[in-house]
Amino acid sequence: VVVAIIVALAGIAVPIMKSMKNRAYRAHAVTKLEALGGALVTYSSDHAGELPWEDSPGSDDWQTASDPENNEVWYNALPQLMGHEPLGALASTPERFYEESYPLFLPGAPYPSSDKKLGKPYFAMAMNSRLQRKNDEGLKVRGRLSQIRSASRTVAFLEAGMPGDKKTVPGQRKFDASPKANARAFVGRYNGKGMVVFVDGHVEMFAVSDLITTAGDIRVPQTTVVWTNDPDDDPN
Repeated sequence: VVVAIIVALAGIAVPIMKSMKNRAYRAHAVTKLEALGGALVTYSSDHAGELPWEDSPGSDDWQTASDPENNEVWYNALPQLMGHEPLGALASTPERFYEESYPLFLPGAPYPSSDKKLGKPYFAMAMNSRLQRKNDEGLKVRGRLSQIRSASRTVAFLEAGMPGDKKTVPGQRKFDASPKANARAFVGRYNGKGMVVFVDGHVEMFAVSDLITTAGDIRVPQTTVVWTNDPDDDPN
């Protein structure tokens, strides 16, 4: 009887513990993404309405991140506004990127083993790749607030899938831990839901199915969530 009681209690305790851990991870994510959104608003205000670069040319490795030419990429520019070192400054001590105190680290994300993750930064959050477009000469230019028609509904950052994340919709793809991503890489780490940071700095939670279809198409028309500068543009 005693053994049966212990087994029964264990069966109750395990789901409760998992739920509590999930809520803690979600709370961490909200806090960090809200800080990131606030830093984005500050950055654009200080740079005449310009947004930081979504990514840097070349490989997404530590050497590229530490190149002074990439100081205005979001993962270098925004942490400084939050009182932390830019990502590139951690190139010689990459393990610091994975400390809970660092603003770009999300405790609930499935980061790879120690040896692998020191080779490059693995991003559990990413900048929306639809905001940085090519000009008439075919060159990519930074996004500007003046180009965004609905800042309160346009995505700036999203929780993006890593190689170890589980998919909840078949159409999800590119779980590659890149610093930039679109809606198809959105991941639901909290019972199928994840966080999105909007251009005006606020954070909301969505189910993966709210943003993409089973086939992986970004949902249109773009009303509640917008991925492009103009909501009437086709995000697919």
